[in-house]
Amino acid sequence: MSYSIGVEWINAYNNLNALHHEHEDAGGFYDELRLHDGATGLFNWGDSAAWEDDFKANARGGHADQWVERADIVYFTGHGSPSGFYFRSDTPDDSQVRGDFTSTSSGNDGDLRLGHNNIEWLALEVCNTLQMNANQQGANRDVFDRWADAFEGLHAILSFTTTSLDLANPGKVFAAAMDGRWISVAYGLPDWFGRSPMRVVDAWFWMAQFCQPSDVESAVLFANSQGTNTGADFLHGHGAVSPDPVRGQSWFSWTWIPHAC
Repeated sequence: MSYSIGVEWINAYNNLNALHHEHEDAGGFYDELRLHDGATGLFNWGDSAAWEDDFKANARGGHADQWVERADIVYFTGHGSPSGFYFRSDTPDDSQVRGDFTSTSSGNDGDLRLGHNNIEWLALEVCNTLQMNANQQGANRDVFDRWADAFEGLHAILSFTTTSLDLANPGKVFAAAMDGRWISVAYGLPDWFGRSPMRVVDAWFWMAQFCQPSDVESAVLFANSQGTNTGADFLHGHGAVSPDPVRGQSWFSWTWIPHAC
């Protein structure tokens, strides 16, 4: 099955410390799936071409439906925190994709409302975004407070609970774990050893364990409703993909799983 991908990355922050390997990180993800798995690459935008506006919901003043929603899986790498992930300050719309309870104590102020179109998975190779607890607006806001309302058909957000290192290889390793080429990519063995695709969630945990030091912790947050099983998703063409979780059915739930590297 054909599927589409998009990546955004930032090295040259004008408002935070510079990073060095984000173009290689995102580029490795993009090229692995395009060149070795037949994915359609929709965008690979970096530095001043990477915009918060591309992720922000249309209902919140952004243009996500025209951009990240068009891809089945989107990979972002740059700076992050429990409140969101960061862009340059001189690009539309502003410098951060924010979770809920970031700008007001009443909530419902987050930028992400994803799942209206193609997107199933949002991978954030950034620090701390899926940290369980964070003090925001003078109160503790856990990961569900901050990110649960991002799921409007979205299957999963994949990120970290701790700081993570600025590395060149996570994107390629994650992509290869999903498309099954991790034996070749991680260990240099010939392609004729065959492919063994991992589930998206397992691929993220395996990438983090392979690439990051032992004091780093990755995490996933996924949603389900009646008749879905998003935690067992494979990348398109490599196994079953759950139907989208839909609000308003008999139940709707979120699951957060951390994984030490």
